[in-house]
Amino acid sequence: MTTEEAAAVIERFLGETPDSVEWCDFAETPQRDRTVERYRRRCDQLSPLVNRPGEMDEAAVAELRSMTEELRSMSTETVMPIVCRERKKGSSDDD
Repeated sequence: MTTEEAAAVIERFLGETPDSVEWCDFAETPQRDRTVERYRRRCDQLSPLVNRPGEMDEAAVAELRSMTEELRSMSTETVMPIVCRERKKGSSDDD
């Protein structure tokens, strides 16, 4: 999971119709990326305060919103330009 994907999961959970299953899958599943894993662990700690009947804890929600901003600011998903390679003369592709 990328930092952008983690931010999106948190944001969806904090939205109008939170998906508790998606949230639990994220909060409880270790991630390979060390940065995402660090944030996932914090989400797991905050989960009892936000994934419960009734109102979500305001301080926990504020922290989660802050986390989405941090995750998005470090997102490594960028669109890389396509680099065209010059064809070698005499290759079978030259027609």
